[in-house]
Amino acid sequence: MMGGLGGSGLQAMNIIVVGAGTVGQSVAQTLVEERHDVTLIDIDETHLHKVEEQLDVQTIAGSGASAPVLFQAGVSEAGLAIAVTNHDEVNLIAASVAKEMGAKKSVARVHASDYRDPSTFDYGRHFRIDRIMNLEELTAFELAKFIRNPGSVAVETLARGQVEMPLLRVADGGPAVGKTLRQLELPRSVRVGALLRGGRFLVPSADHPTFQAGDIVALAGMRKDLDQIRDLFIEHETARVRVVIAGGGRVGTELANVLRGSRYVVRIIERDRELCEALAASYPHATVVCGDMTSRAFLEEERISQADVFVAATGEDEDNIMSAVEAKELGVPKTMVVIRRPDYANVVSKLGIDVAVSPRAAMAAEVSSLATAGVVNRVIPLPG
Repeated sequence: MMGGLGGSGLQAMNIIVVGAGTVGQSVAQTLVEERHDVTLIDIDETHLHKVEEQLDVQTIAGSGASAPVLFQAGVSEAGLAIAVTNHDEVNLIAASVAKEMGAKKSVARVHASDYRDPSTFDYGRHFRIDRIMNLEELTAFELAKFIRNPGSVAVETLARGQVEMPLLRVADGGPAVGKTLRQLELPRSVRVGALLRGGRFLVPSADHPTFQAGDIVALAGMRKDLDQIRDLFIEHETARVRVVIAGGGRVGTELANVLRGSRYVVRIIERDRELCEALAASYPHATVVCGDMTSRAFLEEERISQADVFVAATGEDEDNIMSAVEAKELGVPKTMVVIRRPDYANVVSKLGIDVAVSPRAAMAAEVSSLATAGVVNRVIPLPG
């Protein structure tokens, strides 16, 4: 199975990263580890000096939206230019200018939802930017993968979460056992990419082979269509999934959006009363509760033990960890947290929390997939 660039046949790429903040540093570190040649641009020389001490990157002090600075960075030879400063407009201009000056791909990180919604105005198309990304949205998609696909071995998402690529293990006695692809009559949008059986990869045709219990099936398709056929491969789930989201900020609301639909009963806990009122008006499919998610007494009063999944997505790592630990002790089967400080990662697993998602890691992984040259977009390791 392919790994990094070494020995994989994938080519190293010249990559420009605009913005040397925490996100930019995380992205640069991931790309350097994958042996890409990275040039980091920032107006703050202090940030650049800090990065130079830790990473093997070229640094340039200046504005990433400036054509002379991008020229100095070798933008005409860049395979990818990504702008991840804290200013949306700077990122959009930098990515657009980089693309115009010869970068093969350009990416802009934005905060405002207006820049991500093409229904009013398509900023990506207008400025010729290949990808507009949002940190909170990527984090929500990462969280949703573990909620929406409990029977999956692994899952990846594309097209802002609308397309999923799950790896499903065929359940013993399930509807797919003993049947071929033709007999399953899958929706036209769903494709079976490969099948792993006994350590061997098979590419199934319409009439061969028949599925067996224990097979791992790689699917790709629209999220709504995969929801309809998931029970063909894994154990059938009749009950609705009860999800509690602690924190009504950007990550929490993005996750609530992803979980719209009949399969989920969503409850949002938020401390701020004014925000609670706004959430109740904007998210009628969810129940909004105003209270302290770190209070054990409050969680007991809200009968949190009846939830299937508890997601702590406030803006404070400590609150997320504390509330998730309380939820786990009260009997919630799956607890998940959003963690921004990398040094908390080891602590989380020791406390019995099931899933920890880092916004910066989610962004870095997305950028890493865009930095893959050629026809390969992302390599997903399969078990066995």
